Amino acid sequence: MLRNFFTRFEAFVKKHQLISDGDRIIVGVSGGVDSVVLLDILNDYRQAHGLEIAVAHVNYHLRDEESNEDERFVLSLCENYGLQCFVHSVDTHSYMVEHGMSVQVAARNIRYKFFETVKILKNYNKIAVGHNANDNAETVMMNLLRGSGTNGLGGIPIRRGDIIRPLLFAERKDIEQYARLKSLPSRLDSSNTKDYYTRNFIRKSLIPQIQERINPNIINTLNKTAEIFQDLKKFISNEVSLIYSSVVKRYDEDRVVLDVFKLKNAPLFIQENLIINAIKEFSNTEIDFLKVRALMDLLDSQTGTSIELGKGIYAFRDRYNLVLTRGKVHPQPFVAEIIAGKKYDFDDFYFNSEFVEKADLQFTPSPVVEFIDADEAGETFRLRQWEPGDWFVPL
Repeated sequence: MLRNFFTRFEAFVKKHQLISDGDRIIVGVSGGVDSVVLLDILNDYRQAHGLEIAVAHVNYHLRDEESNEDERFVLSLCENYGLQCFVHSVDTHSYMVEHGMSVQVAARNIRYKFFETVKILKNYNKIAVGHNANDNAETVMMNLLRGSGTNGLGGIPIRRGDIIRPLLFAERKDIEQYARLKSLPSRLDSSNTKDYYTRNFIRKSLIPQIQERINPNIINTLNKTAEIFQDLKKFISNEVSLIYSSVVKRYDEDRVVLDVFKLKNAPLFIQENLIINAIKEFSNTEIDFLKVRALMDLLDSQTGTSIELGKGIYAFRDRYNLVLTRGKVHPQPFVAEIIAGKKYDFDDFYFNSEFVEKADLQFTPSPVVEFIDADEAGETFRLRQWEPGDWFVPL
């Protein structure tokens, strides 16, 4: 079994180009069996590939003395392997209160910021973490139940920037068997036994029932589903990148302005993902599928209609634009005095009028071009937003 596991590991790493000869890798080790096996197999792998590895561990101080025991265990483990170990001790409860986060999100932010800091300061080029196929299946299931849409169904990425996950090919039972056969010690996080965490409920209750009653291979099924959606995500991302710069009319620290008409010319999937990308880039916030749908409805709403996206981010419809802002902003009433036959450039649009002979009229289906009777309009008129009770009869 050990040889087979190592062969599968090598094939997975090679297929996804996760590790190159000479890489300097920070390995995130909590003390749990996944991270211990990851460290062990990378330690074996490094000799043939000229790798340099070191360990990073976070003491979250969430489980009293247990957390300190985890830290001591990881330090001892690194001493046995002859590896350098970097430890970060942090008051996670204070961090989560200060930043308005859940325990899980706070711990994740702390962990990856620390790993990235060590990587940069100590001149490493990759970060390896121990997620496995079960973690991926649980993530897909959780995102499906939360309505996360296409991105969420892609599960945990095999690689994101410098972060690699070399054990995503392996189910938890295989990792535990590897640890038993090699007599690898590990720590058990007592919080993983508590069902009030959503992931633990999915892991301990929901997936076992699906395995028993519906699909005994549900872990493999969900991982294959994630792979399909990862490929779809790459395709959509490429399509979004082709039109992103033409749709985003303005981007600064306080607001993003999207051109509604150009956005609506794209297929629905592309519209949704362009909005998701714009919000994530603007606020570093992931929004769920229901909020994406609410934003899509905003594209057909009246000027001034707004919704809250969370964390102080708002979106509102302003004439031909969808605007993202930090804090709620009420659009100022727009009024401009216009002289017929001139072009006017405003912040987010331009207005142009010209005289044409009736015999030269060429009607267009464009929603931003209309013809009116010049004799009725006169030479000057006022341009403003639509108001209740307004009506308009074009030629």
